Amino acid sequence: MHFDSESSPGFVIGRVAYLIRTGMGAELKKARWPFSPEETQTLITLSDAGQPLSMNELASRMIRDATTVKRQLDRLVEHQFVERNASSEDARIVMIGLTRRGEQRLQKVLPRLDDLRKIALKGISMKELDAAQNVLHHMQKNLKTHLTKD
Repeated sequence: MHFDSESSPGFVIGRVAYLIRTGMGAELKKARWPFSPEETQTLITLSDAGQPLSMNELASRMIRDATTVKRQLDRLVEHQFVERNASSEDARIVMIGLTRRGEQRLQKVLPRLDDLRKIALKGISMKELDAAQNVLHHMQKNLKTHLTKD
């Protein structure tokens, strides 16, 4: 069987993700932003949540392992963009939340990232975008289900 990477969704998705990360890195560097695209995504995920998340919930939402997320959080805590606190329900659970400083600084850099999003979506209709997102979410669900079987 011949494998054609050009028709493989995984390869195309990987290439687009690489280009987005590269573009984000360039935009963040221009803004003199101190964090990598991955660390910035951690901040965005916390901002989108609107409340502190446990380490496991944060890692799950980002589809990352907890060790990787912990390393990112160490830098973000050091710069006072996020804080760690014990859960009020269970002191063994560490909750991660954006600080006021983190939220304010994030809001200043988001317009640059939104401009990059607009460039990526140029010439794509809302109907096409909705269809693509539906397919990608469906693929994500299928893969999560498959990978958690073992």
